[in-house]
Amino acid sequence: MEPISVSPANQATTNNYVDVAGSKIDSLAANHIVFTMLNAHAANSIDWKVLASLDDSTYVEVQAEASLAFGVAGSFAASATQIAYRYFKVQVKSSAGGVHGTAQARGYAKA
Repeated sequence: MEPISVSPANQATTNNYVDVAGSKIDSLAANHIVFTMLNAHAANSIDWKVLASLDDSTYVEVQAEASLAFGVAGSFAASATQIAYRYFKVQVKSSAGGVHGTAQARGYAKA
């Protein structure tokens, strides 16, 4: 399996969780899945989480909501049990309603 990477464009957050466009990874045959999230905004904080699915239809949360202050990065690495999922994606939202941040997501999968 060739390594897979996703580098979606920075995305402004909203008041509700939304998928980061272009963050989905089909990790078939991968045993290492990681995401990094940078809050690229100059002042406002964001919340992020990672979801996974077996069928690309029903998703479960594999990383609980985590807050990132402006300029701060966070990371997620799938555990041995989580790599059983095939699809992974990132969701983001503003930490405070009406005060939007900027999410910069990166994802990688490899065998």
